[in-house]
Amino acid sequence: MDDPLAAVSVRPVDGVRAADGTLAAAVKLLSVRRLTRTQLAQKLRDRGHSADSIEAALAECERRKYLDDRTYAQLLVKNLLERRALGSLRLKNELLKHGVDPELARAVIAELDDSDDARIDQALAKLESARPNDGYAQLGRRLERLGFGAPAIASALRRSFSRRGEMPDRIEILE
Repeated sequence: MDDPLAAVSVRPVDGVRAADGTLAAAVKLLSVRRLTRTQLAQKLRDRGHSADSIEAALAECERRKYLDDRTYAQLLVKNLLERRALGSLRLKNELLKHGVDPELARAVIAELDDSDDARIDQALAKLESARPNDGYAQLGRRLERLGFGAPAIASALRRSFSRRGEMPDRIEILE
């Protein structure tokens, strides 16, 4: 059977010829799963490719639109939010963990259709239904682990507890 990657043309890119198989290796890795530029570069380094050929292969993959960190970040955020409501802090952390540039991570999170307030209300409703006996502090800690900031948590808890008529006499500081 013929190798489908044999048809990948390797022509000079930025003065470096990717004929050593780096471009073919990059395309093969990208055919298996989506990767960020950072992840792909690391995988190619791990396979022993030179820095110059890696840079040339990355540039060629981006030129051909095989590699796009913005699309990767948008899809990752969409996937994470389909599974559970997460705050901006947790989303940014996940993006950074996957090798997305910090500025791009902030931009992708800023583009979201829903706000942290909508997501925190959704997360809080789910937590309250799953754990009806949890108090103010426990719910706050759980929301914090989901990546919501302290001011948003305090505001959401106040709204929730005032709707339920169970507002605590004093608000504990979340540690």
